Amino acid sequence: MSKILKILKVAFIIIYIISIFILITINNKITVSYNIPTWIIPTIFFVSILYICLRYIYFIIKENNFEEEIILIFNHAFRTPLTNIIWHSKELEKNIPQNEKHLYLQNINNSANKILSIVDILIGIKDVKNTSGYFFEAISIREILEKSIKKYRDKINKKNINFQFSELKDIPLLTIDLNKISFVIDTVLENAVNYTKQNGRIIIDCISDSNKLILYISDDGIGLSYYDKFMIFSKFYRNKIAKLMNTDGIGLRLYLSRQIIKRHNGKIYAKSNGLNEGVTFFIEIPFNK
Repeated sequence: MSKILKILKVAFIIIYIISIFILITINNKITVSYNIPTWIIPTIFFVSILYICLRYIYFIIKENNFEEEIILIFNHAFRTPLTNIIWHSKELEKNIPQNEKHLYLQNINNSANKILSIVDILIGIKDVKNTSGYFFEAISIREILEKSIKKYRDKINKKNINFQFSELKDIPLLTIDLNKISFVIDTVLENAVNYTKQNGRIIIDCISDSNKLILYISDDGIGLSYYDKFMIFSKFYRNKIAKLMNTDGIGLRLYLSRQIIKRHNGKIYAKSNGLNEGVTFFIEIPFNK
């Protein structure tokens, strides 16, 4: 669909330029017939060409910056775990105590899993848009949340976060893809844990009516600027504070989360009062897909 739109845009520009050029060739006839100044049509043509040139320059600059950003992201995302694997592998060649060997092997395993998770995310860019890749079944949202919380419990405890999790009683089952919705909730919860400061607070609760469930995950972390609110679900977008606090992120998980929720006919959005004011992510999912 995007390719068709690009072709239509190019075709429109070409037709537009040709039309203006034809008007210039018969400028004198038009100005006499319609009693308009002779400079009008040439000026429109000049402004049009100038606008197209500026848009093209902007596109080239944007593409170059985007390419550099991707290279930097993936250079760091892959280089760090690969460097860890190489270093620990060399250490294992030495005569070291058995308990240290187990620790090094665990570190190698963690680094390998990190690389696999990045690959899964990249593959996911294509998969999330493929409706045949979804398997819908009746699932309890509470079970998904409990599993997700368990993954990040150690980090929550280390940061001494005041964690409030509603019991979510009497919530009907949702017709969803278990793995994909688990990915969305993991993404939002992991962000909340990563960007909430020491002794911070995270709240998980939901609101439901006869049509949909609204799950929200709120924290008092780094918050979002006005610009962040518009860009937060874009490919590869991460604000400066997030890059400093979590260097391993690649800026794709929230983008994929929005695509997944769209496939469930739902919505995902974020609200924040500004930087350092925390953020609340809302996930709306209808009970009937």
